[in-house]
Amino acid sequence: MNKITSIFLMLFVVLIANAQLQEEGFGDTSIPTGWTETNTTGCTWQYGYTGSMPSSGSPAASFPSGAAFFDDNVCGSLSQDRTTLTGPSIDLTGVTNAEIEVIYNLQVFGDKGEFIVEVFDGTSWKQVYFQDSDTPRHTGLNESQTIDVSNYVNNTFAVRFIYDDEGVSAIGLGIDHYKLNDTTVAGIEELFNFGFEYSPNPVANVLKLKAKEDIEQIAVYNLLGQQVMEKNPSRSSVKLNMNQLSDGVYIIHVQIEDKKGSFKIIKQ
Repeated sequence: MNKITSIFLMLFVVLIANAQLQEEGFGDTSIPTGWTETNTTGCTWQYGYTGSMPSSGSPAASFPSGAAFFDDNVCGSLSQDRTTLTGPSIDLTGVTNAEIEVIYNLQVFGDKGEFIVEVFDGTSWKQVYFQDSDTPRHTGLNESQTIDVSNYVNNTFAVRFIYDDEGVSAIGLGIDHYKLNDTTVAGIEELFNFGFEYSPNPVANVLKLKAKEDIEQIAVYNLLGQQVMEKNPSRSSVKLNMNQLSDGVYIIHVQIEDKKGSFKIIKQ
């Protein structure tokens, strides 16, 4: 196996394991497109903040690539700061498992200061993470959390970060990076008993699917969770023309009788 093929296979495995759906690094000096913020007192977030996290010790934690930073030392004189930073809505139709990754630094004062993560489940906001203690000091590092949000995926999913100083002049919160990943296992194990096969992968134009029984449904989704194709062939052999789709990674959902499976392919 040559080096190029090896690299390609490794990249493909990474894509299969963890498809990125949404990401924000807060590196620009203005609020990112599609994001909104609110605050009870009118004090605002700083974007593209590249300084150190106050009171994070020595060495101090920092945000060299930029962060969304709420400095409660500055805003604390206003008191009662409860601020939200809400991401754009995303359609997660077709995604069965998802997780949030967030890198941040929270510093509290006198046990006051909270970091809360909520997600919108299509009807209401649900709390999925809560912290009211310091990110470990004297490490020079920020904190990273991975949060399973599989139970909340829907066609209007969104994430919301909340900082609450609990009515005192606390320290603040810096959010360095955020990702939303599709962690759906790219498996077709339930379809193996039907002799299900597909090829080629990568595909240029036509994806061939076959089984011993009729393939009832095929649905194709992009990595934004948007359905871009659907077929109900009711045949055991299907040729799926993907020529009109842009190059990239797609999630293919297949149903045979009452069994369902999903896998990912690269269109190139």
